[in-house]
Amino acid sequence: MMELKEIKCESCGHVNQPGTQLCQSCGKMINSDYDRKKIKDLMRYDGSAVRSKVRSKSIFDKIWIFFTSIKIGVMIILAIAVAAAIGTIFPQEYFIPLGVDPADYYQENYGTLGYLYYSLGFHNLYSSWWFVLLNGMLALSIIAASIDRGVPLFKSLKNQRAKKHESFYRRQRLFMHEKDNGNADEVISQLKDKRYKARRDGDNYLLEKGKLSRWGPYINHTGLIILLIGSMLRFFPGMYVDEIVYLNEGETKDLPTTDGQYYVKNDGFILDTHGESSGEVFEESLNQGNNIVSNFQTDISVYENESSDVVGAEPELTKIDDYSIRVNHPYRFGSYELYQSSYDDSQMKAMTFSLEDADGNTVGENFTVNLDDPDQSYQIDENTEIKMRAYAPDFQEIDDNGTLVSETPVPRNPAFVFEVNAGGDSELSLLQIMNSTDITQNNDYSIRFVEAEQHTASVLTLKKDHTIPLVAGGFVIFLAGVFIGSYINHRRIWISLEDGFTLAGHTNKNYFGMKKELDTILEANSFSPVSERQEIEDKAKDKES
Repeated sequence: MMELKEIKCESCGHVNQPGTQLCQSCGKMINSDYDRKKIKDLMRYDGSAVRSKVRSKSIFDKIWIFFTSIKIGVMIILAIAVAAAIGTIFPQEYFIPLGVDPADYYQENYGTLGYLYYSLGFHNLYSSWWFVLLNGMLALSIIAASIDRGVPLFKSLKNQRAKKHESFYRRQRLFMHEKDNGNADEVISQLKDKRYKARRDGDNYLLEKGKLSRWGPYINHTGLIILLIGSMLRFFPGMYVDEIVYLNEGETKDLPTTDGQYYVKNDGFILDTHGESSGEVFEESLNQGNNIVSNFQTDISVYENESSDVVGAEPELTKIDDYSIRVNHPYRFGSYELYQSSYDDSQMKAMTFSLEDADGNTVGENFTVNLDDPDQSYQIDENTEIKMRAYAPDFQEIDDNGTLVSETPVPRNPAFVFEVNAGGDSELSLLQIMNSTDITQNNDYSIRFVEAEQHTASVLTLKKDHTIPLVAGGFVIFLAGVFIGSYINHRRIWISLEDGFTLAGHTNKNYFGMKKELDTILEANSFSPVSERQEIEDKAKDKES
């Protein structure tokens, strides 16, 4: 590429930046060697040099051109859109059941595609490093493009001159010339009444309004950048919290991400259902024996740990509040919110058993096993004791060494090995929910399941979001930019009285409206209406044909 040099205008003597096509002082075309196809609309920046269009020598220039390219920006947006769409094919890991292994869940529910989905990391797509990188690249592209085009735009609008070369007038889309000045002063006065701001240089005038319209896209970009920054800040510790808190009735837990400062206790879970008097809306479902939940809530006590700053110290809890959390009625404290998300009644809390002899007679009293913290022995009468030799909360299989293997620590499918000691004799039995197997031969006793008590656990969601002001503010700024860019027109009118009455007009949109506005004022002051260059060129083509 040829070496870029400053360009001096032969008409007015103004020295212009390298790559400039129109003289920034008089508007004359000055760079005939430059490839004009690179900037189709010279008036967009009044001929000011756009760095990405005129520089490509150094590595920095090549990186700059890459990020300022509209094509690259569109490709990044498409990549983000495709990735986001892939993330909706199957549920993200956040939405799968608690305590379930993600690898098994996706394969069991969605087959080979689910396994591939998990293996490629799409189950945590929106927090993956490459998705964050794509968002960062989009932010860089927007920032670079805004600087690349915004700086020359600012310079061109700031350094506008009222006096322009004759060729500048004839190059504009709206143009008219008459030899008599006539009521030129009245035309200028009426344009000022239309909120045009006037700038004068001798017998040359520049009248302008709606300059803010040119900044609409850049306001859009600013809003998008703020929105993207807010979105990416969600992955920084302390900025965004969305954690599940699983609380059994009566259980007290420290809240995640609070560094042990806050604890919450489940004082009780309430589940209300619609009854027969609920009306026709639920009548059909109720007749089918279905329960329809009308409300579920958790009564909580919130504690603050006074010793949270002391490493290794036992919690010193001080109650700060009692509250009933219902759906859409969260408990708010500090910068956190605690929502009622759902509930879980699939866990077993306790199981009651009875011991029967070979004749089917019940021996002693029934005994109850607390599944959260089972006892090791149960005395059912003076001569009979039952000992628990093994326990698996969520039974999967018996290992080669004879131990019970539990899939999870959650008591969903408990299994036990009980030893019955009666009159000095002992015998072993493996007991599952739906099955009982004698381990020793010719057992005289059998243990029977009587009843079970379910846990009703409350599932709460702890939220904190410091990014909402950024995301909401960015969205509002983006909408403001859309409004400014769509409904405000940047209109400029140049008038020269040096050789009769010469007028040229330019706008970034709606030439029809501008022509109508000018024609009304010109005809009221005995001037001819403006000519539109496009119409003149069309007429000339018609004559040639």
